[in-house]
Amino acid sequence: MTSMTTVGRISGSAKHASSLNWIIAPLLVASVLRPFALCGQQFRSVPTTVKTYENETVLLPCYHNSPYRYVRWSRDDMLLVDSRYPALTPPPRYQLWTNGSLEVDQVQMDDTGDYMCEIITEAGKAIQRHAIEVQYPPSILMHPSDRVEVKVGQILEIVCDATGVPQPYVTWAFKNDNASSTFDNNRKINLLIEDKDFAGPVECTATNGVGEPVSETLDVFVDFIPEVSVRTSPIHTKIGQNAQLECIVTSAPTAAVHWFHKGLPLPSDRRYTKQDGIVTKPQYHTVYRHVLSIRNVKDADLGHYECKAENKIGIKGAHLELTGRPMQASFKPSTEMSSPTTHNLIWQVESYSPIIEYKLKFRKIPSGNITPNKRYPNLPWNELIIPSDVSAGALHSMGYTLQGLQGTSVYEVVILARNRYGWSDASNILRFATGGEVEIEDSGYQTTETIEYPSESEYPSITDNVISDEEYDGLYAHMNSGIDSGHKVEFLTVLLCLGRVYLYFIVN
Repeated sequence: MTSMTTVGRISGSAKHASSLNWIIAPLLVASVLRPFALCGQQFRSVPTTVKTYENETVLLPCYHNSPYRYVRWSRDDMLLVDSRYPALTPPPRYQLWTNGSLEVDQVQMDDTGDYMCEIITEAGKAIQRHAIEVQYPPSILMHPSDRVEVKVGQILEIVCDATGVPQPYVTWAFKNDNASSTFDNNRKINLLIEDKDFAGPVECTATNGVGEPVSETLDVFVDFIPEVSVRTSPIHTKIGQNAQLECIVTSAPTAAVHWFHKGLPLPSDRRYTKQDGIVTKPQYHTVYRHVLSIRNVKDADLGHYECKAENKIGIKGAHLELTGRPMQASFKPSTEMSSPTTHNLIWQVESYSPIIEYKLKFRKIPSGNITPNKRYPNLPWNELIIPSDVSAGALHSMGYTLQGLQGTSVYEVVILARNRYGWSDASNILRFATGGEVEIEDSGYQTTETIEYPSESEYPSITDNVISDEEYDGLYAHMNSGIDSGHKVEFLTVLLCLGRVYLYFIVN
């Protein structure tokens, strides 16, 4: 009996323990899982990022499902307010509400940051995070600022430090044709200064949708080696006359100009006068005209001059020639009919000294596939020396008939004139076709046309070959005394041709 009773008690105890387990186990599980269950359900408010502007009022909520014992707020890990310590005064413009929310009055840029609400309830600690983003217009700090001076070839680094909320978008604008789009939204650019045209304002603009866009401008001044140019060279003159040599100098900074003659500095002479005058003065460089005037020109004054400009960057010069040689001759229309094997030529040249002779150069060119711009640099020239007639004044005219030409062909001619100071530069090429059919492309090509070349490689420049006064006087006297019979016939033919031209213009 005893053993059975004991067993029964044990069995009863076991049954009781088993029933307790069924009751206690769920309670333990519920107790353990309760904080986890509250994690997702404990706040009625949700995490919020408030985007606002200065001087606005912001309310950061911290609503909990359960009553809280205390609440405290911090910004970026800095304690702002704690309900457990009433003596702890919150910062100005901050106020803790009874429901646990935090009010920020008249927000400023410094109020931007991450805010954390921390509460203690019966269930334990709960945390909710918020953020305030105070938006404000962009501002720019540019370096270098206002003005910068650089040399050609240098790399200019420009920094445009743009701040604002949201982050500003940066654009660049240049005075010249540089591709500013490649620099867009870059806070720093490296600009290679290739030439003087890079001078001018460089503008950085920042915008972020808050307020108006803001811009800053940097004035870039480019220093460069002077650029020297001449308007006319050679300058033709006559002994005893006055002459002027002129050069144009563009520079930054302003250049000093010195004149040289035949490689040497210009000697001190009262006949030389220098004049400097400004042509234009743009904001970023200067353009000056420099004139050297020579009174009562002498033989010794002829030759090559150099206008040399110098500034702190470097030296550059340009050459001019003062000469008594004839000017470049030009062909004139002939009124006489040409035959299939001849062509009449008339030209005109200006020379302050009497012309001694002419050099007529001609050649036949391939007639197929001719265009006005086609060149024949390798074809040889035939040359004729034609004595000049005796004419007064500076303007000299002459005519000549080329004979023995091949029909249905295309020819080119140039003319040069010589006086006591040497040969003139070659004229522009005259291209003409003899009688008959010539295969020419339909490109506006005329039977006779003047082509404005040659190049220097085909017609090298001719240096002065000054004839002494004794030689010149003897030669001029010989020309006046007469020429041989063969030349007389040719001379009379030319005079007859000129007479016909004169009558033609009178009649018409």
